[in-house]
Amino acid sequence: MGLNQKYTNKEWLYHYYVIKKMSTYKIGKLVGRDPKTIYSYLKKFDIPTRKRGENLSRNGKDNYMKNNKINPMKGRKHSEKTKRIIGAKSSVPKPALRGKNNGMYGRKGKLNPNYIDGSSSERQCLYASSKWKDIVRRVFKRDKYLCQRCGNVSKYDNPLHSHHLKSWANNKKERFEIDNLITLCKNVIILCIAKRI
Repeated sequence: MGLNQKYTNKEWLYHYYVIKKMSTYKIGKLVGRDPKTIYSYLKKFDIPTRKRGENLSRNGKDNYMKNNKINPMKGRKHSEKTKRIIGAKSSVPKPALRGKNNGMYGRKGKLNPNYIDGSSSERQCLYASSKWKDIVRRVFKRDKYLCQRCGNVSKYDNPLHSHHLKSWANNKKERFEIDNLITLCKNVIILCIAKRI
């Protein structure tokens, strides 16, 4: 069992979560998995979980919420007058830009500023198809589940993608051609986009 599968072992997971007091985020990062996956295994093994945010208040190192600042309300309470004001203001309907009040109302297709080439809805349908998923599996297998630019394997924070060499929009005949697809990791794709901008 490799390191990235250790979390499926009850004793290993208990040791890191309960004894070492690591968070699901840190364990997930250690084994290259989503923290929710780690949490689901904690539940599966009936390992008692800590309250949300408990890690943050305990050591302060990964307390991104407070940024090492003291909470100004610590040890204080709102007065009854303040509570009434907050309650009254929160009960007033908030202005929502819905329907014709929304600046984007009716702006579809080329009228929408996010419009590129009209292929996005078609692309979403095709990407959800079993045909596309089968092609992606074949491309990943061909490329040995490695990014073809940097050699990385798929990780939680840097997953692999099947990328078109010739653009999707301008090459309808080659959309599903395996030779037009390459396995790249998210970080490489971000770098490619950044260079184009």
